[in-house]
Amino acid sequence: MNKASEFGKTIPEVMKMKGHNRDVSSPLKKYYAVMLVGLALFIGIMTYYSIEFKNKRDLAKQQVDLNKDSVGVNNGATEGTTEATTTEATEAETEKTTETMSQNTVSYDGKTKLAWPLTGNVLMPYSVDSTIYFESLDQYRVNKGIMIEAKEGMAVKAPKSAKVEEIRKTEEFGQTVLLDLGDGYTALYGQLKDLAVKEGDSVTKNQILGKVAAPTDCFTLEGANVYLQMEKDKKTINPTSYLE
Repeated sequence: MNKASEFGKTIPEVMKMKGHNRDVSSPLKKYYAVMLVGLALFIGIMTYYSIEFKNKRDLAKQQVDLNKDSVGVNNGATEGTTEATTTEATEAETEKTTETMSQNTVSYDGKTKLAWPLTGNVLMPYSVDSTIYFESLDQYRVNKGIMIEAKEGMAVKAPKSAKVEEIRKTEEFGQTVLLDLGDGYTALYGQLKDLAVKEGDSVTKNQILGKVAAPTDCFTLEGANVYLQMEKDKKTINPTSYLE
């Protein structure tokens, strides 16, 4: 309030006008105070989740052995704890199943097209000649399979008649199922849950192997997916060249 506006007014009137100005500015001060507190809380929450994500990413990097290359017994994708019981009854049943299956071996000529495990876009392509960026791991590396976009709970199907060679759980690909397609061809499926098959089973084309699981910590940013890796005589091949 300027001096001109105060001219001709009594002292009580001037004091009342100044008090009114203070009353007007008081809500503004409260508003700015609330805004500052809210901003501080937002920064604190974002910092917390940023640290949590960094810790998860670092843990995922430690879990992934980037030097394991092939599918099968020596493959990093299939290393882990086998989900098989060790009772004598189970061993006897497995031996019997193996003997029966040896008389009915599967075969694959490498030319007949294979069924996709599910319908979805390829999130990350097969790439062994050059590295590609893995967002969750924050690393550039080769990709010896393909990552197919999916939704958790979707059914994952067999590509053709095959044998279930191995079932294993790994830090990188979660629950995996390795299929023997015949004649040196194998197909590994990762990021699964609720398996509908067991080791030694014979499966037919489009038979359900299991369901899509939530992604492991190694692929949280990529989202739910099915990992498919194929080999011919222990050497990786591009799955998309064989799919329908």
